[in-house]
Amino acid sequence: MKRWLAALLLPLLLLALAGCSREEDPYAGVANPIATITMDDGAVMRFELMLSAAPNTVANFTALANEGFYDGLEFFRVVPGVLIQAGDPRNDGTGGAGHTIAGEFAENGFENDLSHLSGVISMARRTDDKNSASSQFFIMQGNYPEYDGQYAAFGKALDEETLSVIGDIAAQPVDGAYMPLTHQVIRSIRVETHGVELQPVVVPDETAAPSPSAAASGTGTQSQS
Repeated sequence: MKRWLAALLLPLLLLALAGCSREEDPYAGVANPIATITMDDGAVMRFELMLSAAPNTVANFTALANEGFYDGLEFFRVVPGVLIQAGDPRNDGTGGAGHTIAGEFAENGFENDLSHLSGVISMARRTDDKNSASSQFFIMQGNYPEYDGQYAAFGKALDEETLSVIGDIAAQPVDGAYMPLTHQVIRSIRVETHGVELQPVVVPDETAAPSPSAAASGTGTQSQS
C-alpha cells in the first residue's frame, strides 16, 4: 500500500516542483513600447516593439535609445531590396555598446515567432556567436523569412510612412561595401514605454562588435568584420 501511495505522490510532487520553477513573464499585460526613429532630414519611422517576441532585446534597444546612444549615428549599410543597418558608434560595422545580450531566437533555444518580413526590425550579431548582439540593428526592406530562427526580430513598422522612409534609405546609391554614398544620419531614436521601466540583462564586453556583412549576393547574411 505504501509503495502505491509513493507512486501516486511522486508525479504530483514533480508537477508541483515544475510549477514552482516556471519563470513568469515580467512584462505580461504590458503595452508594447513604441520606437520613433527621426532622421536628420526630418523623416520619421515608427515601430511597435514586441515584448512577447524578444523581451530582453526590446529592453536593451529601449535603454540604449532613451539614453541617446543612437543619436547622430548612421545607417551605414544598405543592401537594396533586403535591409538597412545602423546602431554602430563607429559607423563601419565593427562597433558595439560595450556589452552583449543573449540571442532571442530559435537557434539559441528561444521561441520567437516574429518573421523577418518587410518593416521588421531585428538585431545584428556575429555569425560565430549567438549571444553577441549589442547595439547594431537592421530593418528589413524585403521579405527574408530564412533569417527567422537566426536573428532576434523584435519589432515591426507601424505605418506606410515608415515603410516609405525605409524604401527611400534603401534606394540610396552605395559603394562596393554597401555603404551609402550620402550619409543617412539618425537625429534621434526614442522609445515610449507607457511608464513601464524595462530592465535589460546584459553582459559587459568591451570587444562587443557585431556586424552583418553585406554579401555580394545581397542576402545580408551577417558575420564578424
